[in-house]
Amino acid sequence: MDIWIIVAGISCTGLIVWAFWFFFYHAKKKSLPPPPQNKIEVPEVSWTDRLKRGLTQTRSEIWGKIGQLLTLSSVNKAELEQIEELLYSSDIGPKLVNELLEKIKSAAPVSGGNIDFKQLLASFIREKMEKIQSTVTTKSPEQKSGFPHSIMVVGVNGAGKTTTIGKLATKFTKEGARVIVGACDTFRAAAVDQLQVWCERAGAEMVRASGSSRPSGVAYEALQKAINGQADYCILDTAGRLHTEENLMEELKKTKNVLAKLDPKAPNEVWLVLDAITGQNAIRQAIEFNNTLKLTGLIFTKCDSSSKAGGAIAIVEQLAVPIVYIGVGESVEDINSFNLNDYISALLG
Repeated sequence: MDIWIIVAGISCTGLIVWAFWFFFYHAKKKSLPPPPQNKIEVPEVSWTDRLKRGLTQTRSEIWGKIGQLLTLSSVNKAELEQIEELLYSSDIGPKLVNELLEKIKSAAPVSGGNIDFKQLLASFIREKMEKIQSTVTTKSPEQKSGFPHSIMVVGVNGAGKTTTIGKLATKFTKEGARVIVGACDTFRAAAVDQLQVWCERAGAEMVRASGSSRPSGVAYEALQKAINGQADYCILDTAGRLHTEENLMEELKKTKNVLAKLDPKAPNEVWLVLDAITGQNAIRQAIEFNNTLKLTGLIFTKCDSSSKAGGAIAIVEQLAVPIVYIGVGESVEDINSFNLNDYISALLG
């Protein structure tokens, strides 16, 4: 009997608490202002602004400081030494440093106080890159004989290769293209899973290794599927490797040769992903990959995390290989086709 009295007491107490909460909640709900009827729209950031923001570190720590040292009237010996030090820290290489210093020294005394040194810098960069950048013809896929535009993407570990491929697949599908991605990194399951997530988000199809498939076999299967399905693009993600690992570099060459059995022109592109943070080492990477594979384009990533994004000038000038895309952030929108005028403007401010 006592137990039932206790149970009844607890039930009554719970009922009272619930009634109090119900009354308090609805009273508070009525006192709250109505939700806004119009959705607040976040303004889109243009690519020009994204690029300028992404190159802030390079501009402020290197090229911006050089611009401050170069007055409109003259440049003295002490300023030239500071400029030389800044240029070397930008990793554009001794050859270009010497050439630019000579241009500055020859322009300063002749100017009579009217030389625009920022324009001189812009002209120098354009002179070194414009001719090579004009060779870029990869903005739209080739549709000859029904073959997709095949792109083999290579690079060292950690350069951002897999993420870059995911962003490119997203970009291409948004433009209305059908994309097949070949996950040819058969060494790291995590990289394949990461690429799978990107492809699902992008609406692209992915071909991955089955069993003990070799990288060249996955590449062959992916291109075959792209041809049969009349896809616009076939992007092949290869395993990251150091440019000094000869056996792995030879494996890339084998993969490239296997693709030619399906399409004599495949791969149409061989793009090297370079991490802007690596500076001078990026030049050595590019040279070795180019010797093995004959690169058709470069993709610069992580430019927002480094003051060495100006190193792109030296790589393009030395290899005579153009930059096709540049990455300046983490989001999908933070990668775009490389435009020399936009790059110079963002670099020099």
